[in-house]
Amino acid sequence: MTCFETGFAVLLDIKTWESWTPILSLLVAIGALGTAYYQVQIGRSATATAQAHNIYQQYLVLCMENTDLASGQYRPISSTDERYARYTWFFSNMLFAFEQILESKPTDDKWKSTIKSQLEKHKYHIQKSTTANSTHWFKDLDALIKDVRDY
Repeated sequence: MTCFETGFAVLLDIKTWESWTPILSLLVAIGALGTAYYQVQIGRSATATAQAHNIYQQYLVLCMENTDLASGQYRPISSTDERYARYTWFFSNMLFAFEQILESKPTDDKWKSTIKSQLEKHKYHIQKSTTANSTHWFKDLDALIKDVRDY
């Protein structure tokens, strides 16, 4: 009897539910769309994170295989120094890896800090490298290279 006293008796009438069906359907559809959008965004973020970690892991393997090159302390002995030629390829590979990481995680400041600390080890080469200073890199990598070169 309380239902009739409070006015909730209208909920027992099938005609009320028939008139509310389009509105309820719309709300359910909006909720489902919002949930789907959220899941897609989470999936994209997880994929980008996994990609960045994979690329950096490959870079670290390259560093372990070439510790003298990874230190950034290598200097050319002569104009025909083959080891220095390998260093320039190592350096280009490093920049390419960093570009891919920054493209997949452009707003992640931790990745930017990590990459900048690695670039600082190679400051000597950054200051003279036409590859590093070509400004053909992803804008965030160009900015990090400029920071390292100018400071």
